[in-house]
Amino acid sequence: MLNKFKTVIGASVIAAAMMSNAAHAATETASAEAEIIAAVELSPVADLDLGLVAVGAAGGTVTLDEVSGTRTCSAELTCVGGSTRGSFQVTNAADGLVVALTVDASTTLTGAGADMLLTLTPSTTSITFDSANLETVFVGGELAVGASQAAGVYTGTYSVSADYQ
Repeated sequence: MLNKFKTVIGASVIAAAMMSNAAHAATETASAEAEIIAAVELSPVADLDLGLVAVGAAGGTVTLDEVSGTRTCSAELTCVGGSTRGSFQVTNAADGLVVALTVDASTTLTGAGADMLLTLTPSTTSITFDSANLETVFVGGELAVGASQAAGVYTGTYSVSADYQ
């Protein structure tokens, strides 16, 4: 009988210890939240056009400055007429947030003769979006023109992407 008594007392002590821990436990609640913002949208404004370039026996470079829009030809080439920087606008994003812009590093222009490499340069790589004052991002670059490059129109494409930073 003493063994039964010890067992009952031991079980009671363990049960009491377990209950005392539960009596000190606490439960709290917290809220969870998510705010969905508008997806970034990007629109082209103008295509990049290096204009007319006259080439001789030696090749050279045509540079279109992404900030000023100034085009220059190396001594071996002659720039004729005008040119246009590529341009884009972020047209939709959340006001006040930074939008990162990525432009392909280069593109290949193909046409009547040998391909030419156009190295691309953006005027900026990020903007703070303001729907009341849309900012234009410009793209310029440097075109490597080959010696005795065949006459004709040369074209290529490039990508610009925008996303929240």
